Amino acid sequence: MKILYFLKKLFRFIIHITNTKKIISDIGAFDICANDVQSEKIRLWFKKILDIVDVELKIEGTIREGSYLIISNHSSWLDIVVLGSTFKTTFLSKIEISRWPILGKITTAVDMLFIDRGAKDAASTAVNGISQYLKNNRNVTIFPEGTSSGGEELLKFKPRLFASCIEANCPVQCVVIKYPYKDQKIHPSVPFIRRNNLFFNILKVLYRDDIVVEVKIVDLIDTKDKNRKEISSECYEIVKNNI
Repeated sequence: MKILYFLKKLFRFIIHITNTKKIISDIGAFDICANDVQSEKIRLWFKKILDIVDVELKIEGTIREGSYLIISNHSSWLDIVVLGSTFKTTFLSKIEISRWPILGKITTAVDMLFIDRGAKDAASTAVNGISQYLKNNRNVTIFPEGTSSGGEELLKFKPRLFASCIEANCPVQCVVIKYPYKDQKIHPSVPFIRRNNLFFNILKVLYRDDIVVEVKIVDLIDTKDKNRKEISSECYEIVKNNI
């Protein structure tokens, strides 16, 4: 029965992913001023993935209106699905993903911002791109650890991208994501770090029926009269104290 359950989930997952282009094309081309209908369509696309993988979502806190920079701890690719299904948001991702088979087309279709970390002005370009989205009432999500930690520890936040919310004069929404499992800090099938195989990790998540994710939305952080290091440090302490 467990194998049959897994195969059904895998089949539904593949169908949903392969239909991404058609689903997204129905709402027209994105631009920096994507409307609420388009953003909601993307949110529902992510929510469908969460439903397919059968992850139980528990949300604590209020999802607020308006534009803000969303930041979160980062332990898995599943974090993107969780946040994408919770908020109407776009994400900042490394440009290499846009070139991957299948995933590249998907990330481009769902309106992600990309950063070329090898480029000379990568950080400045990313800050400018994020701030322009925020100024146009678009929420943007970043993972200030810079990479997935695997959930065992919270890595120090990199302050550079926090300059975007200063330029856009908007607050920061801190979010904490946890995958509790018995007496362990994180469900053993969830963590994903750079050296892991993404496809194998997806299969591990699909195989389970006991993954629960807790999303805690804390108060908005005011950025007025603060520099990026101060904002980064404040956000880090908030996330660290709520994990």
